Amino acid sequence: MKYFSYSLLFLLFLNCRNEKSSSSSIEESTLAKPSAKQIAFADWEVGAFIHFGLNVFSGQEHGDGKVSPSEFDPSELDAEQWVLAAKALGAKYACLTVRHEGGFCLWPSKTTDYTIANSPYKGGKGDIAQEFVDACRKHDMKIGFYHTSSHDANAGLSWYDGYIGWADNRDSLMNIAFQRPGLKEKYKQVQMGQMRELLTNYGPIDFMWSDHWGAPGSEEIWNPITDLVAELQPNMVFMGPETWVPGNESGLVVYPMWNAVNTVDGTNYTRPSASSKDKNVENDYGLLETEVRTGHPEGKFWRVRECTTHWAFHEGGWFWHPEVTLPRSLSEHVDLYYRTVGLGANTIINLPPDNRGLIPDTIVSAAKKFGNEIKRRFSNPIAELKQIKTGETVELSWSKPQKINTVVLMENIANGQRAVKYSLEAFVNDSWVPLKPMNHFPIAKPPYNPNPGYETIGHKKIDRIETVETNKIRFKSLESVEGVPEIRKMQVFYNAPY
Repeated sequence: MKYFSYSLLFLLFLNCRNEKSSSSSIEESTLAKPSAKQIAFADWEVGAFIHFGLNVFSGQEHGDGKVSPSEFDPSELDAEQWVLAAKALGAKYACLTVRHEGGFCLWPSKTTDYTIANSPYKGGKGDIAQEFVDACRKHDMKIGFYHTSSHDANAGLSWYDGYIGWADNRDSLMNIAFQRPGLKEKYKQVQMGQMRELLTNYGPIDFMWSDHWGAPGSEEIWNPITDLVAELQPNMVFMGPETWVPGNESGLVVYPMWNAVNTVDGTNYTRPSASSKDKNVENDYGLLETEVRTGHPEGKFWRVRECTTHWAFHEGGWFWHPEVTLPRSLSEHVDLYYRTVGLGANTIINLPPDNRGLIPDTIVSAAKKFGNEIKRRFSNPIAELKQIKTGETVELSWSKPQKINTVVLMENIANGQRAVKYSLEAFVNDSWVPLKPMNHFPIAKPPYNPNPGYETIGHKKIDRIETVETNKIRFKSLESVEGVPEIRKMQVFYNAPY
């Protein structure tokens, strides 16, 4: 067993040998640790993203802020149907795009006229944010809002008569916009006002997805927004300072992966900085956050990884588009779970309502099949360790030998993430034999790992192993940070290939 000093931690990534150092007690640990709300968020594991708004009627994906609110008129909108579909998926939280990048508000905001109040929906008296919140509370679903303060085409670009595209095109226009006298401050006040409305008028909100932290001028917006969030809803998990994306929208997370990160300016206001092996990936369907960040065991801040997954669950973009929004196969959906939740991240799966205001039956059916399959696979372990165990070796045994091919491990991340490398063994014919990892993700390309082995654990690691018949297995810590890992849970299963 090896313990590593902080001065040599970077050598882990170069496969160099470190000198032994004495283990540190939990009390002396300087590892980054998650807050209680970050631990709870990680335990939710699966979320549902509800992308709905003016884009559904205009056919746009990102919204140019020019489409008239008069086009927004869902005839059968049912927020309860959305939440029930999310529950069938197995989601513990649901996140609605109350205001996407075009700037159209699904509540009657007093900060702008570009809202539901100027649409035909319910004669201008509707409030879909409230309908969504009510449905979530009725069905015990954690409530999430999507609102991106750094991208609001209507507030920032309403002066521009030309084409408003995406990525570099929009960023260039916003740079020009912020040079106009008074516009940047006015824009900022709109964003602050909308955030105050959302976090004041709807009671406790559990999660806020806030997109595009690297946009032009965003540092002057996100810092005060972050402070406002902490003031108004201190128990809410805020994407940015408390969670982060993996650099793609295809449901892939880097492995090995550390939740601890450093940031570009050394504060908790900004996005994670790169380590020596990190890189950006090619743009994934208009994604702006293409930075793949491994994290670092000595990182200062804890960020739960959350994988956005529209391409992984269905075809056709984030918003519903006729004849295009079709689900993928169940096997692809199960693979998504293993390569996100199974590598220590959350996954938030898109369930886009159509122009009626209902999630299409094909997506609802696929969501239900996914939820049922995950329950079938992981609800009834052959054996389970339920109490925290600390030590270089942790064993789990059961009465009669049975076939197993899946091992689930969870670290007690409340005291930090420690496991760097480990092994799994089974007791067969009176001796311990190594268990060969069989993890394989066909869609993973570098820098994502198609064949994860036994390295980091974090919140959860699901290892598919070569089938063996046994009644005892053991986890052995081979390398760790600041003492031995604390194992919160260990489970074994036998599941058919998917």
